[in-house]
Amino acid sequence: MCPLTLIFPRVDDLVWRAAAGWKRGRSQLMDKQTSRLRIFPAEPSGAARAHQAGVVDVISAPLAIEEYLIPYQMLLRVPQQRLHLGHVLAGLTSDLERKNSEPIAVMHGLPRRTIQNFVGLAEWAWDPLREQQRREVAAEIGCDGATLIVDGSATPKKGKHTVGVARQWCGRLGKVDNCVEGIHAVYVGRDDQATMVESELYLPMTWIDDVARREKCHVPDVVFFETQNEIAANLIKRCSVELPFQWVSADEAFGRDSIFRAAVRATGKNYVIEVPRSVFVQTLTGVGSGKPQRADDLVKKLRRHTALKKLRVRYGEKQEVVVRGFMKPVVTHTVDGAPVREHLVFLLDADNEAHFYLAHLPPKTGLLEVARRAAVRHRVEEVFAEAKGEVGMDHFECRAWHGWHHHMTLVQMAHWFLVREQRRLGKKKYAGITISMLRQAVAKLTGAPWTPARVVEFLAYHLARNEEVRAAHYRARNQEPPLRRWQQKDPQHESQ
Repeated sequence: MCPLTLIFPRVDDLVWRAAAGWKRGRSQLMDKQTSRLRIFPAEPSGAARAHQAGVVDVISAPLAIEEYLIPYQMLLRVPQQRLHLGHVLAGLTSDLERKNSEPIAVMHGLPRRTIQNFVGLAEWAWDPLREQQRREVAAEIGCDGATLIVDGSATPKKGKHTVGVARQWCGRLGKVDNCVEGIHAVYVGRDDQATMVESELYLPMTWIDDVARREKCHVPDVVFFETQNEIAANLIKRCSVELPFQWVSADEAFGRDSIFRAAVRATGKNYVIEVPRSVFVQTLTGVGSGKPQRADDLVKKLRRHTALKKLRVRYGEKQEVVVRGFMKPVVTHTVDGAPVREHLVFLLDADNEAHFYLAHLPPKTGLLEVARRAAVRHRVEEVFAEAKGEVGMDHFECRAWHGWHHHMTLVQMAHWFLVREQRRLGKKKYAGITISMLRQAVAKLTGAPWTPARVVEFLAYHLARNEEVRAAHYRARNQEPPLRRWQQKDPQHESQ
């Protein structure tokens, strides 16, 4: 049985009552002829029926979680792990402030070690669960014109014990600092629906030869050093097995690398990838032809003779997103010096900020299509914001290699569940529902009520836990923790 049934056992009753409907108040339940209270309400009006159907749709979300979990639970061999999978998914979609193992365990009244072991230490393969998710994504929103976006996301971490932690660039902080970097793939399919479909931890060079740290964090022997771009190229190959897509997008951190672009071309995919303005290109004919030159220098020459086209690329929340630009066939070179035909794309956004792209395109692809493919990349930032803000993507507190991958797998599953429900409700009357709104609705339906006894139990647990952690820190330094004021004896009281 899924733990959500234990948390919210009366969902069937709520669905029945919502379906029965109450029209416009208790007075409507009185039969006008007999003046007696009706056992069942009168047949509701069309508007009331539509409202009741919407209520049923939303209230059925907890049941949808149970159904959603079944194929994933079947991939876990240990029955207890199947149960904990439901516990964690319920926790990730809850209103918990921190969505790591301990708060989720407390939420379900479990010893904290049970969820900590399931996420951080237990041996269960995450690849089958991710493959199952990708098959579902392909069936629900898959299409040949879809785009796969690869991007990195860093999480600040103090200390040196978390797997992969090192001083490296952290985009969240805007500087070099201690952090853990993950490379992620986001699939943007039908109706612009997007979700995370693959993740891999970047292991810096400082970890590769540190045998003691690798053993302590359970890094497999088969893991060797790969650059972030090599990891991203592998994610694209992996995702292409289950997912249909013809386009790849990435930012300039990946686009500047000719080896990465060559790896994408080797998969047979098209791409529109942002590059720095300093990338060297060579035109075939016309203005700027000849030796290789910087992209921004070439664009300056071309703008004297080329008009910028106005392009409406997508609808934003408040207005249309309009850019201006042009593209030009160019030649770039691989690390071996071999020439490669690509297109240089120059776009100016609404704030007049310049963006440069290199594109590998099918024949007869127009500038508008290219600009729209470039604009799709904003979806990766939105998905990261949803995953971090709603389902605890950056709340992991596990130090092991498999613990990080377990956590990201569970986050991918939680986010995909919300996207599925958003799509299901959007087909009915909730077309504008956001991931945040939906996650809050699910949390309110599945959350257990806060009784006074539960509040006392909550406070007692956390007070005891804080004292346990405090004592552990002191004893790690061979010191005895001092008594709290309320634990100390009052001399004046003793004398009396």
